[in-house]
Amino acid sequence: MISQERDATLTHLKSTLTSALEDTSKIKALFSLGVYQLDHDFDRAEQNFKKALLLIDNNESGKLLDQKAAIYVQMGVVNRRKANYPEAIAFHLKAMKYYEQLNDSSGIGDVYHNMAMVYRYQKEHRKAIEHFKSAIPLKQLARDSVGLGAAYNMLGVSYRQNKQLDSALVCYQTAKRIFRNIEDENNVYRVNNNMGVLYQKLDQYDKALEIQFENLIRCKRLGKKLSSCVTHYNISSVYKRKKEWPKSLKHADSALQIALAENFRERISIAYRRKSFVHNKMGNFKSAYEDYRKFNRYSDSIFNLENEKKIQALELNYEFQKEKQADSLAFTQEKREVELVAEAESSKKRLYFVLLLGAIIAGAIIAFLIRRNYLQRSKLVKATYENEKKILDQEIKGKENDIKRLIADNSMRLAFKEELLGKIKTYVIGAEPDHIKKALNSLTTQLKLQIETESKLSGLQEKIDYVNQSFDTTLKGLYPDLTTGEREVCALLRLNLSIKEIMTIRSVSSDSVKSMRRRIRKKMNIPQTIELEKFIQELA
Repeated sequence: MISQERDATLTHLKSTLTSALEDTSKIKALFSLGVYQLDHDFDRAEQNFKKALLLIDNNESGKLLDQKAAIYVQMGVVNRRKANYPEAIAFHLKAMKYYEQLNDSSGIGDVYHNMAMVYRYQKEHRKAIEHFKSAIPLKQLARDSVGLGAAYNMLGVSYRQNKQLDSALVCYQTAKRIFRNIEDENNVYRVNNNMGVLYQKLDQYDKALEIQFENLIRCKRLGKKLSSCVTHYNISSVYKRKKEWPKSLKHADSALQIALAENFRERISIAYRRKSFVHNKMGNFKSAYEDYRKFNRYSDSIFNLENEKKIQALELNYEFQKEKQADSLAFTQEKREVELVAEAESSKKRLYFVLLLGAIIAGAIIAFLIRRNYLQRSKLVKATYENEKKILDQEIKGKENDIKRLIADNSMRLAFKEELLGKIKTYVIGAEPDHIKKALNSLTTQLKLQIETESKLSGLQEKIDYVNQSFDTTLKGLYPDLTTGEREVCALLRLNLSIKEIMTIRSVSSDSVKSMRRRIRKKMNIPQTIELEKFIQELA
């Protein structure tokens, strides 16, 4: 049924061409026939486009630029499918030139879309994504739903080939929603086919195969050779990922046969590459080598440096011609504006000079105020520092006096204890009961006085730690070899205490204090000519 409809469509288009009498009617008929034949017969499609261009060039009205641009776009498609990429870009740039003259946003969007397709086949995926993104807003502006959906669909393909799978899925879903809104089931199938490839990348093989086989049946019914070729290859890819090598080889070979029959050079190249890979996995090394040589031969003819240089040259030439045309149009306008600019220039200079002078004066005033404020703050900070230093020095001297007084009290306390012990031995031990009672009363009174004295001395160690806290930090930094006990003795020497007083505070012998003094002198490398106490006090 579909085959009969296809034949009927072809017959109708040929009949329309035959009955066309005027050149404009013939051009439209040739264009419609060529577009239809793109999916079925490349050579005939190209011949019809060339005939239409010849009629346009022979037409003297010069009013067929839009038709000429549309044909150039399709000629670009023909050459892209033949893997003649430089020629494809050349035709698209010619079309862009005419569409820009006509200010046709939809047509410009078509060109961006098809140039992106060329870059995608050239594996320049970032460049392809950039051009698809340029096409989308133009299609939205022109309210071209079919073109918009196609742009999102192909943008998804480029994202997928650039391994941006999440972005690809979003684009496919957007394209599918657009096509369903306009009830375009043909393009829905195309999106599904691409989603099948994406499912393969996501290792969802059953979904991928279901979509691809449905699409293959449909492509064969409609006689779409290129779509059938691509679908066979995609099925081969799924079986390749599943490591089902015979099935992968079968569909790769089916894709190759269609590509050879229709001269799809790019598809021929990748089909040979796939067959080489599968033969290698199956151990058929001779076949793998032969297929790889054929892949190289086709690949070198498609993806060579010369093609890339040609495309770059075409792009640069297009940009140069575009800039040259813009410069020519701008020259006349600039000439009209130059006198007004010259008149305004002198007044601008005067204004700029006044503004500059004002800015310099304002800057000088601000700098003066900032410096004056800085000096005043510096003086204030210095005065505050000196005042605080004086207060701190006074506090330290006061604390030192307190400590010396407490040490003296401590010495008195020790003397009292010795005296008390002597009295106990004299008046209590071995005395008569009446004398013992009187002696104990006297000793009790003396003990109460001693308790008061000891309460004054109870915080002695904390006060020493407080006063000498920063001094201990200084000793650690300058003489790290000193022990904790040696640093404590240094702190007591700083307070100008005698050996006997240090001996009493630390509960050690006189020889122990003297030995520690010698070790301190040695570790601090103090000459014998310098007094130890004086050296330590000068450190503070």
